[in-house]
Amino acid sequence: MVRRKVDNKRSDVLYLALALTGLAAVNYYFPIISGPVMVVIVVASAVSLYLHTLQAKHSKKRFGLLLSILSAVYNPLALTGIIVLMDYYSMIWLLLFLVNMLRNPYLGFKPSVINGVVTVLCFNFLAIKIYHLKNFEIIFGSMIFFVAAVLAWVLTQKLWLFEQQSLRDGLTGLRNRRSFNLTLRQEIKRSLQAGRTISLLMIDLDNFKKYNDTLGHVMGDEILKRLASILTSNIRDGDLIFRYGGEEFCILLPGISMARAKKVAERIREQVERDFINHEVPVTVSIGISSTEGDVSDARYLVELADKAMYRAKILKNRVVVI
Repeated sequence: MVRRKVDNKRSDVLYLALALTGLAAVNYYFPIISGPVMVVIVVASAVSLYLHTLQAKHSKKRFGLLLSILSAVYNPLALTGIIVLMDYYSMIWLLLFLVNMLRNPYLGFKPSVINGVVTVLCFNFLAIKIYHLKNFEIIFGSMIFFVAAVLAWVLTQKLWLFEQQSLRDGLTGLRNRRSFNLTLRQEIKRSLQAGRTISLLMIDLDNFKKYNDTLGHVMGDEILKRLASILTSNIRDGDLIFRYGGEEFCILLPGISMARAKKVAERIREQVERDFINHEVPVTVSIGISSTEGDVSDARYLVELADKAMYRAKILKNRVVVI
């Protein structure tokens, strides 16, 4: 999550820099903005970006909600002030309100509604004082801007939900293989930059095919969900669990040495053995472990080592093997 916030902050800075550079280039060839107004635009945009990044940093606190509301109010007010300062009558500038909406949906539903209300008020002010629009144009425009603010939030929530679902396994609720592929390189890079070790556990259910053939796939699904619960209960908050495929699971342990990773693996192996010892078809797990301790910095190689260790463990079954 922290990494995602940093990435979002960088993309916002890049977006702002490109937008201002493009505006300056257009203004150079088609002068419509004076120097002082251009300075106001740069300062106002920088303040908007600062509010957004500050809100992301405190998003889980009450202060974050206050910042969201402040940002939602500030953006349309700042844009209105710039349009008034420019005294420029092109309808193109009214469309900037819609562009402004796209920066607010992730702030939350209430801030988006507040943003819509403030934007409508600003639009009405501009429509009456500067653009001299007719009543039906003002009413129609107000509806568009308010609906845009709320609808943008709804669509953003839907897109976020679809993204999360695409990264989760439907049966166990764990992250899936796609999420594993996206996460592994980032976690290795972060660990190496911090000078920490990261260990990888590859876990495979022994006798799972026999279990499915004997008791059916419905009971097999219950076994997978139970194993997911066992894995979750044996790791820290910062560790990451994935359903790699079929009956295979992976656990990333940032900051955990090979020796400590082996203790975690043994604890998992023992609990699985205890929980399923009285089943008609006893279920155990074979676990392979790899780590960046041995100067391993390539994600693919780390997976290959853990996979190789896991297959060695499966020869005897119910084993933990380290490479």
